[in-house]
Amino acid sequence: MRNCKHYGVAKVLKFALPLVLTSLSGNLMFNVDRLMLAHYSVDAMNAAALAGNFTSTMSFAIVSIAQIAAVFVGQYNGLKEYKKAGWAPWQMIYLGLLSFLAFVPLGVFCHHFGIFPDYYRVDGEKYLRIILSFAGIQAIIGALTAFFVGLGRSSLVICAVLSVNVLNFLLNWGLIFGIDGIVSPLGIVGSATATIVSEITHSLLLLGFFLNNQNKTIYNTQDCKFRKNLFLACIKTGLPLSFGKTFSLVAWFIILSVFNYTSKDLATIEAFSINVWVIFIFFADGSGKAISSLSANLIGENDLLSIKKLYRMFFLFNLAACALFSIPLVWYQDMMFWFLDGISNEITHIYPEFRFVFVSMWLTILMDGIFYLTCGVLNSGGDTKFSTCLELVTLWIGVVLPTLAMYATNNLTTVRVTYTLLPITGVINCIVIYRRYCQQKWFTRLV
Repeated sequence: MRNCKHYGVAKVLKFALPLVLTSLSGNLMFNVDRLMLAHYSVDAMNAAALAGNFTSTMSFAIVSIAQIAAVFVGQYNGLKEYKKAGWAPWQMIYLGLLSFLAFVPLGVFCHHFGIFPDYYRVDGEKYLRIILSFAGIQAIIGALTAFFVGLGRSSLVICAVLSVNVLNFLLNWGLIFGIDGIVSPLGIVGSATATIVSEITHSLLLLGFFLNNQNKTIYNTQDCKFRKNLFLACIKTGLPLSFGKTFSLVAWFIILSVFNYTSKDLATIEAFSINVWVIFIFFADGSGKAISSLSANLIGENDLLSIKKLYRMFFLFNLAACALFSIPLVWYQDMMFWFLDGISNEITHIYPEFRFVFVSMWLTILMDGIFYLTCGVLNSGGDTKFSTCLELVTLWIGVVLPTLAMYATNNLTTVRVTYTLLPITGVINCIVIYRRYCQQKWFTRLV
């Protein structure tokens, strides 16, 4: 084994922060639609939340496979085989294009699915038809992002994400509420249109960066040849993670649907809770991607000791971030209620439920941060099956089935049971996944 590669705090932060900020920006774009719609109509926000969750459930199988290209890019980079770094992203771009063959028919015929309660069925189907038809764009974005993440060059990614966030905000504002004399208010249709235009712009920006002269010269990114073996290798490596994420999203879709069909109050609590989780999970998501990319490069260099040092460093970063998140979610919840007051004055009667949910969300985010971090290391060596099975078993048995049982017996009158079980399953996940990390079965070259 080679000598341990030194990664100081400053160097790691310089690499990781752009990915963390990219995750934050991406998550904010997801929330802008919902929060602006909440100003327009709480029912419209609930419809968009359920439609968005359904679309994510359908699309993330492809998106998560496309993102696995980062591992191949990182390992090629660690082996100094730079001319091959662009191969895997191209294969996953083709996967994204092929996915339109499924998503367009699903979007066109989504009114047959019957997933929305009657009180917002029409708005929900309008929103779902648009975003589901174009869901393949997310996989293309994931494939292109994987190239820069695998190389550790995330500054271009964050430039693209920030630009698209600004565009998304402006489009949402103009299309949802209208512009006098120019555009009539389009409500939920305007929000969906703004999202798709922003995603198309995002993919074109990343493609421009991917094919610039520097990347063509160093990484041969213009080599767009379809490589069957690499295409299948990416799918084989990413499929367990894809399977796990898809069924995790199915679980959350079921929970959200159950709350929506139980009462408007529970639907609103769950819709806002998902927004809270998406906003605050950015650090865990970004740091998980960062350590996965760094670990993939270090596996290519056969440097296990540096990976262990990085893991400890990122673990401390996660604790520091969660200590900061505890301020609005645990100690000074009035900050959150001030924000909710600005959105709607129709939900003050469910604030006691929100107080409980915010504390549960913080504990869940703390556990998820540790879990994502450890999964990032395991994923860098292609060990994706174990964490996938673990997350599915605990989520379905520990959270989904008890929630469904309460719904089936007409005892689902609160979200507290569900949000008590979530952090408990998070603790179990962290303990088990750490034992897997210590076994070092993940320290494997894929290329």
